[in-house]
Amino acid sequence: MPKPPAAHGRIQSRSLLLVALLLVGALGLSAYKSKPWTIRPAESYPSRLTSEKVTIAVDPLFLDSLAGQVFDRKDVVTRGVLPVAIAVFNENEFPVEIDGESIELIMGDEKLRSLEPGEVVGRLFQQKGGRKVWIPNPIPKIPSAVGPDTEAFEDLEHKYFASKIVAPRAKGGGFLYFPVRNPNDLRKALEDSRLNIPDLYRQDTGDRLLYFEIELRQAIAAAPKK
Repeated sequence: MPKPPAAHGRIQSRSLLLVALLLVGALGLSAYKSKPWTIRPAESYPSRLTSEKVTIAVDPLFLDSLAGQVFDRKDVVTRGVLPVAIAVFNENEFPVEIDGESIELIMGDEKLRSLEPGEVVGRLFQQKGGRKVWIPNPIPKIPSAVGPDTEAFEDLEHKYFASKIVAPRAKGGGFLYFPVRNPNDLRKALEDSRLNIPDLYRQDTGDRLLYFEIELRQAIAAAPKK
């Protein structure tokens, strides 16, 4: 089955990030430094699955201490965002494409889709007392210079797994940002959760590959207790 048209939200997402940056500048946003993230060897990920010479590994950063190693915030999960790293290892002789925006986190009866980076901005940089970042609609024209704190928003977008093409004999990855209602019960909830990855294709022909459904139990068991 040929793949559907590519998602059109990428450019809009970037615009949302830049608009949010301009609007939160007056709120006293502290300096943010982009932190590196590298893909580990496939065998180092407890939650992974291999099919048709493609291995997909997932790593939920469900503690503030874990998320803080990748993102320059100490309260990412507390503020309602669960970053999930996705690493793709392609051992085929053809490139593969994964649609990240169709990936679902299945928790009990709930099927959660990733927040857009602009929505993550609203959660992470909400002021104490409930004031949120307001993003206008339609989006205004963005000036070329946006100030010194651009890196905070660029980092979220750069690491976002919206869509990924992985070359033959190569690897690629990024993050999805799932909404969190109750951070205190997150470990227990994730023990019986799984990530559904339905849309994988041969990038050269557009033919669909088998879908992946990866349990998170192994990753949760291997993670720190605090």
